[in-house]
Order: sequence, then structure tokens, then C-alpha cells
Amino acid sequence: MNISLPFFRFVLRNACPLFAAAVILGGTAECLHAAGLPEPVIPNTWGVQLKGQNSTPNDMAAIKGLGLKWVRKGFAWEGVEKQKGVYDFSGLDKFMNDAKAHGLSVIGCIAFSNKLYGHAKDEPARSAYARYAAALASHYKNYDVIWEIWNEPNTMTFWGRHGGVGNSEQYANEYYSLVAVTAPAIHKANPQAIVLGGAVSGLWSASFNWTEFCFKKGILKTGIDVWSVHPYIGSCPEDYLLAYEKMRGMMVAAGASKDFPVINSERGFPIGKAEGYAGGDPALSLEYQAWHCVRQYLIDMLCGVKVTSWYEWSGKEGFSLHNPATPTPASKAVKVLVDQLSGYRLDKRVDIGAPLDFVLRFTNGRGAVKLVAWTTAPPRESNPTYDKEREMGGTQMSAPPDKIVPHAAKIPVEAAGSVPVSQIYGQPGTAMVSGGTVELKLTGAPQYVTVHH
Repeated sequence: MNISLPFFRFVLRNACPLFAAAVILGGTAECLHAAGLPEPVIPNTWGVQLKGQNSTPNDMAAIKGLGLKWVRKGFAWEGVEKQKGVYDFSGLDKFMNDAKAHGLSVIGCIAFSNKLYGHAKDEPARSAYARYAAALASHYKNYDVIWEIWNEPNTMTFWGRHGGVGNSEQYANEYYSLVAVTAPAIHKANPQAIVLGGAVSGLWSASFNWTEFCFKKGILKTGIDVWSVHPYIGSCPEDYLLAYEKMRGMMVAAGASKDFPVINSERGFPIGKAEGYAGGDPALSLEYQAWHCVRQYLIDMLCGVKVTSWYEWSGKEGFSLHNPATPTPASKAVKVLVDQLSGYRLDKRVDIGAPLDFVLRFTNGRGAVKLVAWTTAPPRESNPTYDKEREMGGTQMSAPPDKIVPHAAKIPVEAAGSVPVSQIYGQPGTAMVSGGTVELKLTGAPQYVTVHH
């Protein structure tokens, strides 16, 4: 089922509130916050980061070929407003038209300051940034796009070195002030627009402090529809479970709903020692990356995250999903997941009595049932740095992926005889059902079990 964002925007902003909420959330009455986001059906909620050098029609065709549905890209203010009050959208028009032609929805990151006005934390640049954001929302009102205010504003890298310190209350106050004028401006220009705030770099003790400053200030009530995060933490996606839970607890403490929508708008696992490096045996880095790409998407679904965007499509930082010369292990793994689970939605996590083992049950509208199963690394050994992060609310808890212990596990299934099993890269096999269970050898590589066709 492929329904466009404008349809959901119309339903949720114009229909009966309880009906509208039920369309997206299966009955949860959070209609305003869920507006415009896709149904949690694979692969409607999966995407990838693009940059200037890899935003070509050929790239988009390859992304579509993998089955991904979203692209995230920066909409640089200085590239559009080169003369005060004059917007030249021609470059962005080409990108947006190419995305639309390939059926790709867009996360448009509104970036950054403009030398014509100064830093967007101050006037007159703050109001000028809001006007630019409103112009974007109006100009692209007939496209499948949602708007993200800035990128990683909790860091000096992207917010700037202007006397403050990353993850500080000062940075939070400055960002809040920008969001407070920009979100209403976007909605005024296009009432159907979806606005993301946050784009938080990392989910750990320091960034939690910044997030809490923003929440207490009231940023979730400024008119943003979604909170976006870049969960660069830990050595595996399963660490997100604690991180998201802590963040949602902070939302509730600030007076918002625990179900306030969240998007993972940027996270990748590099093969080298860049931010977010998982560690482990360097010779297996590409293998680990494939594991983590798939597991990140699955864990996000388990945590109710509305969209997951992998960083990045291609580049020189070691995160690349795509290599035009030869398919990467991660891209193979993505294609297999989409082929296996297209049209399925997550039903539940199956408890098999082992907290490190993950078995997720998926169903589709025809009554078919599939399981995805893997295991993850144990907690890190005691370490003063990580112990301190635990005290402060940090979540870097797991050991590197080479500490995963492969083992046999018995998984309950409603089947008899044998069931098809597909490995992470699509290698086919079968497993025998005995006494209502199937025994699999679990590793860090997810595998797919077809219970009912």
C-alpha cells in the first residue's frame, strides 16, 4: 500500500480526530503529532542521506531499486537567497523533481546561516531564516517533503563557535528561539507542512542535558510535529532501546506525550573510526556494517520511530551504503530485508527468555507471518568512563560486535514440518519444527523465518 504524504496530511488535519489517529497509529489518539507520517509498513519508513555529489537521477534510481522510500538532504540557505529577499529555487527544483519522479519522499534539512544576515541565533538572521523556511514550505507544498530545522544544533560543528559550548543551556536557548519563530512561520505558509525539531547529535549524557534544556523551555510546544535524533551512541543499535526510553521519559516530564513522534534522521555505522564506530575486528567491518544497517531499522521500528534515515548513501567517511563498482554487504542486506518483508508491519517482539536475543514477529494484510531473529553483544565490562555515563544517563552500554556469542535458540512458531529460512544476504535454507519450536543458530546477522505464507 503506497499512500502519499499529502493524503495523510489531509486526513489527520481535516478528518475526525479519533478516526484520523486510528489511520496512522492503530487507535492511539495522537492525531496532531502523527500528521503526515507514513504507515509503519516496510519499507515505507526507511531512507538514506544524500549530499550534493550523490543526488543525481542515477543515484535516486539505485535508491528506488533497493526499495528505500526516503532521502534526506540539506537545503542550504546561502545557495538560495544570494540577494536579500530574492529566492532562487532552481537548483533545489531539479532535486525535488527528480525525487518526485522516483517516488522518493524527502526530509529537507533547512541549513544553515546566511552571511547576508549573520548567525541565525540572532536577529535579523533569525527572522530571515524563518522567512526562508516559510518560502520553502510554500514553494514545495505539493511535494512529499517534511522540514527539519537545522542539523545537530547541540554541537559547535554545526551551531558554531561563538563563545558557547556544545550541549550547553546557552545553545539550547538559542536553538529554542530559532524554532519558536520558524515552526509557526512554516505552518502559516503551508498548514499541511510537517516540521521536525531537534536533529540532536548523539543520545548520551551531554546531549541528554541539551535535550532536557530544550524540553523544559517548551520546544515541543512551539509547533513542531516531530522530534528528530541522530543516535550516535554505543556499539550496536540495541543500545537505542535505553536511549529512546530515557528521551521519552524526558518528554513526559516536560508535559508532552510519551508518544510524541520521533524520527531517526541520521545514523550510520562506519567501517573506520569515525563517529559511531562500532569497533570489533577491523577485517569484519563491512560485515558488521551490514548487520547494523538492518538492525538499526528493525530496532527503530520496535521503538516506534516513524522514519529511519541511514547515513549515508555514498561518500568518503566510511558510512557508504552504495558503491557503484560493486554492491556493498550493507546494500545486499537492505535489499534482502525489503524483499523479505515488503508490505509487512511489526507485530511484537517474541520473548524467548534471553534479553540479548531478538525475535521480531511481522505480519501482513494477507495473514502471512515472518520472524526476524538475531542476537547482540553483552554489556561492556566495567569501565570508569562508561560507569560515569550510566550515572549521568548515558547509554553506551554494549560491547563491540566481535563480543557477540553465537548460540542455538529455540523459537516458538505456529507451524509444522519445516519452515523456510533466509540468511542476511538471501542464502536460502530450512529449519525443522519440533514441539512447536524451531531451533536457529543466532548471530549478529539477522535471519528471516517464514512461518505462514
